[in-house]
Amino acid sequence: MFLSLPPAPPLAGLVQAYWFVQDLPGDFAGQAIRTSPIPLAVLSVNMGRPNATRDGALVPRVSMLGLQSRVREWRSWSETCFMMAMLTVPGVLRLFPHVQAGGADCLADLGALAGDAAAASLAGCVDAQAGPVRIAAQIDRWLLARLDRARCVPEGMRVAAAHAVLRAGGRVEQAAQAAQTDRRQLQRWFHRHLGVGPKEMADLERLHRSLRDVQSGRGDPLAGFSDQAHQIRNWRRRLGVTPGSYARGGGSALAAQFRPDAGTPGPAFYL
Repeated sequence: MFLSLPPAPPLAGLVQAYWFVQDLPGDFAGQAIRTSPIPLAVLSVNMGRPNATRDGALVPRVSMLGLQSRVREWRSWSETCFMMAMLTVPGVLRLFPHVQAGGADCLADLGALAGDAAAASLAGCVDAQAGPVRIAAQIDRWLLARLDRARCVPEGMRVAAAHAVLRAGGRVEQAAQAAQTDRRQLQRWFHRHLGVGPKEMADLERLHRSLRDVQSGRGDPLAGFSDQAHQIRNWRRRLGVTPGSYARGGGSALAAQFRPDAGTPGPAFYL
């Protein structure tokens, strides 16, 4: 079962969606699952048999994956069942301030980032026997309670404003202007709160749009790139494949399940 559910309305700008992945019979057992670079962080709650990362380490019960700048690979087993809260940049800034410094591409136990009490309360609030809709509501309540307690970082709104410029295709200089600061300070803020610099964030946003457009067959995969050669270099560097090769070969079964088209809106995450 592969299902995408929206968060509660107050969380709409902070959580892109809740994704449920369940493979109890083990249809994908032993297969290498690949995920793409993505300008989102992922809060995961594992309710079934833990999956394994590429090096064989088991995924924590409750984990946080920072913004992903390169392809990741993990392996599924039978009895796989987990939920992913796809956190936007504003969501990271509001819900998990100060925990992403150096966290890009790192999959960590939530307890190591936000404290054991926070990790235990999240794990405890999820009823593994409940259906996806009820579990989504349970995660909603946990995140809303965290939102009430979390203290806004002073520069959080300025970082979010800069990110909005980059996400729309703006340049780093324009993002710094939107944040009312200079490029050097913006660089420090981005690394402190998101784990990547503004230029790399712009690259991730551009690649994500391009991959999403190729997967869905809609939009313009060249948008934001100076030319096709620029797009191909970016794809090869980040994904290890050209846009044409990927389009001809097609994505994985998981990519097809979550194809970001009008029927199942969502990020281009699975390859």
